Amino acid sequence: MSLARVQSSNQPSADDVMPQGAVSKNGMNPNKNDFMTMMVAQIRNQNPLNPMDGTQYLTQLGMMSAVSSLEDVKTGMVNLNIGMSNVEMLQSTNLIGKSVLMEVKDALDVKEGQKLDGRVRLDKAADNVKVAVYDEKGKLVDTLHLGPQPAGLVKFEIDGDKLGSGKYKFEVLGESGSDAWSQNMLLAAKVQAFHISSDPNVPNQLELAGVGKMPIYNMREIADSDTVPVMAQSRKPFPFSLI
Repeated sequence: MSLARVQSSNQPSADDVMPQGAVSKNGMNPNKNDFMTMMVAQIRNQNPLNPMDGTQYLTQLGMMSAVSSLEDVKTGMVNLNIGMSNVEMLQSTNLIGKSVLMEVKDALDVKEGQKLDGRVRLDKAADNVKVAVYDEKGKLVDTLHLGPQPAGLVKFEIDGDKLGSGKYKFEVLGESGSDAWSQNMLLAAKVQAFHISSDPNVPNQLELAGVGKMPIYNMREIADSDTVPVMAQSRKPFPFSLI
């Protein structure tokens, strides 16, 4: 064999190692088959006067094994998320017809003539409690004065006729001695339907009577009636991601 035909570099050229169409269309996410294709191409096209060190092959085999393991983990996580999502959907169908307490984190769409049942759960007694109401621009438009309140669940009403139609944000403000704090308002409503999202980035939602749709992750309590809570949640009711 003529030495003129032997490459002077130990590493084969990119065209030799990666022939057109030899690697799958994974782009920057090669799989184990891609690693095997590249390694075989390197063996076939290596410089016979300066072959690759065996440790290089071991390194590539290790990389291939790591990629294979990551693929298995990814598949397992996808299947786990699918299973958990199915469990959530089955559990959520039992909510239809029950009253729930939803944490109001975002602006709420209020209409004239609408009466909303507001709630706030106080961890301790307060000398003064009030609910600040802001419009879409962040301007304070109303304040509901609830006065001194004991620890526990405090009820109040939001009057749509007084506020007028629009989107409003609500902030509960409490004072006890020198302590002052703020917290999100809760909203009591009856579940009419459960909506399954087709977008993996959008959570499933509950259709609430007189309120509309709210993310299921905002749910904090479930009740058989408007006054008897049967389950309280201090965190997300279903602590896993949706698909």
